[in-house]
Amino acid sequence: MKGVGQVNAEMAERYFALFVNRLAYTLQSHKAGTNGKHYYYRPKQDRRLSSQTIREHLNGQQTVGLYALNPTTQRSKWVAIDADYENALEDLLKLQWELVLCPISKWY
Repeated sequence: MKGVGQVNAEMAERYFALFVNRLAYTLQSHKAGTNGKHYYYRPKQDRRLSSQTIREHLNGQQTVGLYALNPTTQRSKWVAIDADYENALEDLLKLQWELVLCPISKWY
């Protein structure tokens, strides 16, 4: 997101309310490992996610990993689907169709 503009405190708070389900999080390593991949780790300091950390993430200063599940309720506010493979669009369309046939209200 670098160069897109600076995320202000209000925008970070709105993002926090929409996507943060728990205060534990991970950070991406600044340097790649010997295999060229970056790893995620739990921070030793500032272990609780803050609005400032979200701002830094949205401003492209660091990469943060959020947990989807709330440990108390076992519910999620969001889902991430990795669909960067051949025929992914076909699978996504099937999933969309299933969701249309089975609305979330039927899950409870």
